[in-house]
Parts: sequence; structure tokens; C-alpha cells
Amino acid sequence: MNSTAVSEHPRMGKGLGRLQGKVAIITGANSGIGRATARLFAREGARVVCCDIQETTNPRVDRLIEQDGGQALFSHVDVTLQADCDRMVATSLERYGDLDILFNNAGGGVRKKIHEFTDEEWNFVVNLNLNAIFRGVRAAIPHFLKKGSGNIVNTASTFGLLASERYPAYCATKAAIVNLTRQMALDYGPSGIRVNCVCPGSIETARFRGYPPRPAQGFTDEQRARMAGSNKALLRMGQPEEIAYGVLFLASDESSFVTGHALVVDGGQTLDA
Repeated sequence: MNSTAVSEHPRMGKGLGRLQGKVAIITGANSGIGRATARLFAREGARVVCCDIQETTNPRVDRLIEQDGGQALFSHVDVTLQADCDRMVATSLERYGDLDILFNNAGGGVRKKIHEFTDEEWNFVVNLNLNAIFRGVRAAIPHFLKKGSGNIVNTASTFGLLASERYPAYCATKAAIVNLTRQMALDYGPSGIRVNCVCPGSIETARFRGYPPRPAQGFTDEQRARMAGSNKALLRMGQPEEIAYGVLFLASDESSFVTGHALVVDGGQTLDA
């Protein structure tokens, strides 16, 4: 295993074949939770279509997966555009001949009080976090219905269950994702399609913030300590691969009787909420 792989996701273990033969699409795949999940899925035997609007993280996730010995391809996708969502599904079917798992992970936020938002900032968050799931699912569902099976996992947040100061659009969209997940589970369960979401707590990731999106400068020690303290039981920030293992559970056959569920992975943040 190469040194980059070891240093980037030190809590990630060897795969056990839990997704052997599966094909997965992951959005927001080149950074943070999406990047860790793409690598973990590949280790577990999946062929992964890695979708992202940015390619600046080095090495790019598909190349990192190939260094690990896995199979992946990168697709430049803006999930706010239906044509791009349609194309990512078409790419999966053309390149790998199938699609089993859709992980709607791309997202972002703008920290302001609601009266400070411009229309562009508000619409940016709603389009990226919520409408993109609608578009991604709309692109993938016809294939899932045709084959009589499918697995959808959405990234929500503990801020879909709790409020956070100066985060109205983010909290509103993440709460909507939780209930949209339940609603889709009802509609598509009889067709063999499971739909779940993961609700991460404070995770140490390189983030894209603001409108237009821009790379964050990373956490200061003060920010890291404050966010670690919000995870009340474990008193540390989570790592992206720790969320990836939650997504793996929801995407694998190990959760075959789980649907419409919001899996909280938060180090205890919501224990006494």
C-alpha cells in the first residue's frame, strides 16, 4: 500500500469483499467523506464512478484508488445540472454495464443569518444539497426499477436533526434530506430499492464554503477544539473514513432489512439533544 493511502485515511482497513461485483456512483468524491467512501468502496470490491466538480485534490481520487489496486473512473459532474446527473448514470452503464449504488454526497453551506442571505447564496445551498439529490435519483431510478433492485444513500447531517447558529439554509436542506429519504424509501421499497441517509457529526475534512464555492483554509486549533467538544462523548472530531464505514453498512447487503433510516455517526453530539 502506498504512503499516501496510509497517511490520508489511517483508520481505513483492508476490504472484506462486501461490495464485490457492485458498481457505485459517488458524488463529491474527490474530497472529504466522498473521497474516503470511494476508496473504501473500491477496497470492498466495487467499481466506482467518482463524480466531482473539482479535480484539484492530488492525487485525484480515481488515481488513488488505482494505486490501491481498485477500479474507478473520474467524471466531472455538476450535480446542480440534470444533464450532468444523467451523464454520470450513462457513464456507469456504458463503462461498467450496471449501477447498484448511488451515494448522493455532494453538498455545502453558507454561514449567515437568514436576513443576510442573497437569493444567489440561498439558491446555491438548496440546489447543491437538496435539488441535486432529486436530480441524481431521477437519473438513476429508471435503471433501478428496470433491474428490480438498487441502493441509495444520501449525506444528511446532525444539523438535519439539530439547529446550528447562522446556518439556516444548510440546516433546512439537511433536515429535508432526512425526510426525503424516508419518503423515497416508502415509494421505492416495493420495487426492491432501499434508501437511507447518514448524519455525520463534526468531521475533519477539507471543506468548500461560501458562494461561489472556494477551498477552505483548514481548521484553526481553536475551531478544532470547539468542534471536537461538540462530539460530547468521544471529545474529538471524526475522520472521513469513519463516516465511510457507516455508508458502507447502508450500501451493503449487511443492512438488507434497513431502509428509510437516518444513521447518526457523530461521536455523541446528539446524545442529550
